[in-house]
Amino acid sequence: MKKLVLAILLFSLALSVPAFADNGTMTLKDSVVAAVKQHPQIKALLNNKDAVAKAQLSALGRFFPSLDLTGEYGKQQYSNSTTRNNGTDKRWRTPSEFKATLTQPIFDGFDRWHDYKREGARLTSAEGRLVDNVETVGLDAVRAHVDVVRLRKLVSLAEDNIAAHQHLLDSISERVEGGAGNRADEMQAKGRVARAETTLVTYTGELRAAEAEYIRTVGTAPVSLADPQYLPDYIPGKADNILELALDNNPKIAVYKAEITVAEQTKGQLESTMYPTVDAYLSSRHTDNLDGVDYWIQDNKAMLRARWNIFNGTSDYYDIQTAAARIREAQDNLQDTTDDIIRQVAATWADYQSSLNQIEKYQEALQYSIESLDMYLMQFNVGQRSLLDLLDATNEVFSNRVQLETATMNRDFTVYKFLALEGSLMKTLEIAPSTYEQMPTETAAK
Repeated sequence: MKKLVLAILLFSLALSVPAFADNGTMTLKDSVVAAVKQHPQIKALLNNKDAVAKAQLSALGRFFPSLDLTGEYGKQQYSNSTTRNNGTDKRWRTPSEFKATLTQPIFDGFDRWHDYKREGARLTSAEGRLVDNVETVGLDAVRAHVDVVRLRKLVSLAEDNIAAHQHLLDSISERVEGGAGNRADEMQAKGRVARAETTLVTYTGELRAAEAEYIRTVGTAPVSLADPQYLPDYIPGKADNILELALDNNPKIAVYKAEITVAEQTKGQLESTMYPTVDAYLSSRHTDNLDGVDYWIQDNKAMLRARWNIFNGTSDYYDIQTAAARIREAQDNLQDTTDDIIRQVAATWADYQSSLNQIEKYQEALQYSIESLDMYLMQFNVGQRSLLDLLDATNEVFSNRVQLETATMNRDFTVYKFLALEGSLMKTLEIAPSTYEQMPTETAAK
């Protein structure tokens, strides 16, 4: 049953493969586009950004006047000295009252201003979180793509390695059958074939895990993947240049800078409670048969109204102190993020330089091992080399090919990681924001 469910899942994912290259091969860009289009966290952050943008418009609305309309109509029984003296005490009347008030805030201690600026900073933070998440998901897709390509190549190399060992085994077996070889060499060759097959089993298992991770990250099955493109032109000559770009453009930095502004504006808004509030208002009130009278009243006003809270149990003071602590917290978060980016750039630069050196050395080692294998094979055929020498040389060629392929893929990935640290992965891959910023119509309608 579980196998059936898994098969159905893989089949459905295969049907959902997005459009890609004309030859049916999915490029690295295709993988990234598919990942950022379907990732639920990106959709959540899009909705968060939309909500914060609406909150900023709400804060802007506080600068405009408000118009209130009230009306009352019903039955009233009213008693006072006048009604008791004129004989109309406790008589039921049908009073009505209608009032319109137009209020314009004049001064509120800059509460509205700080509120609007805070929501603007929150929007900047929301935009930064969205971009940061897109870059992170994009880099995860790059990692998944590179891993599948790398392991497929390692599986192919492992299959070639088995074929090479099997060829040697067949040759030894023929010699044994012809009386020119010994059974110990045949057993040794069979052992090396079994070891080569074990390596294939290991790489195949790792490939299946990588393909499953690709499906989880990208949302589609990795049918045919193109090799990742190596982009050395996007790597400055020094780590300091990369660090400068990362500190200037990494979206995490923008997020935490905006969070500092949010905390500062919150503190400013709380400080506004220390000032009086002044409103201007126009009102018109009409009453009829209200409060025991048998006539109507028209009351029109144009007034200034001031209010100043003098004491509030020190709550305002401690609210301001809390906000000040939040500012320091945001500043510390920014410093922590900056330190982490510095560490990541340094570590990635070390990985990049290491992979370049490894590629150079493994290329040399591979060339030498191939030449050695050719010479060992000729010497083995004339009895100047043992089977163990030949098997070791064959395995050395395979090992160098595996190490070279791994180092090459590590080099390619570190370039994309640099771009993500600089906040320019999507830009470099020419993936427009519209690719992931289109929310479903039904979601927006709700």
